[in-house]
Amino acid sequence: MITIDPLEKLVQIGFSEYEAKAYLALLQRNPASGYEISKLSGVPRSMIYEVLAKLAARGAAMTLPKEGGTKYAPIPADEFLDHLQREQQLLIASLRQELSTLVTTPDLDYVWNIDGHESILAKATEMIEQAGERVYLALRPSTFPALQNPLEEAVERGVQAVIYTTGEIELPGARLVVTHVAEQTLGQARGLGLILVIDGRQVLVGEWLTAEQARASWTSSPLLVFIAEHHLRTDLYLPEILAQLGNRALDLIDESDRELFARALESRIKD
Repeated sequence: MITIDPLEKLVQIGFSEYEAKAYLALLQRNPASGYEISKLSGVPRSMIYEVLAKLAARGAAMTLPKEGGTKYAPIPADEFLDHLQREQQLLIASLRQELSTLVTTPDLDYVWNIDGHESILAKATEMIEQAGERVYLALRPSTFPALQNPLEEAVERGVQAVIYTTGEIELPGARLVVTHVAEQTLGQARGLGLILVIDGRQVLVGEWLTAEQARASWTSSPLLVFIAEHHLRTDLYLPEILAQLGNRALDLIDESDRELFARALESRIKD
């Protein structure tokens, strides 16, 4: 696991490197003169007073006029970070409101292409975490472990989850549709990694090309989302309908499609 030290984190939230070094030095020794902070932090003496003034301006330090010269002290870390967090929250809320007035009606028909296993699974995880009502997901059993945690969390918060797969998986609270596919057919479809639809708003279709390569397409196009969800939801009931029809189904199905529907008869639904 890669760790980031406090200096780098301070830089990430907007401190300059000199400001971060001076603030950390102040936390370790205070009150202190500019000379002492320069010596402890490594910030050049020619820059230290400008840096300390900037820390004071951002609310991270304060000046303490004393006989013989000015001393400096840090604002306690908890107090400063709480203040910074409140400022950021207010800024983001204000920016959200202002940007919303600039947004025109979006073109929902665009499609994003995503490359790489990790990027695809990250997008799938993000979508599942955003789901508020329902998740329809078709995937191979080998793909399931990577999405198990966000799926379990979705079920726990009351999201309806329907999972279609070709082997046994465990996801309490979800509806599992297991279709036992012939080896020949499975080999022909081995590239299909997943189909994910959430809340009737987004769809992600991914394919695994090789062990190292994968690609996917994501869209919020209402038409494409509808087609994908309709396909998955129809599959939920098709095996039971065909089972009820029995041999009569063969009279209704074109001969060239019978193999496809025969596999559906082997599906079983479990809650």
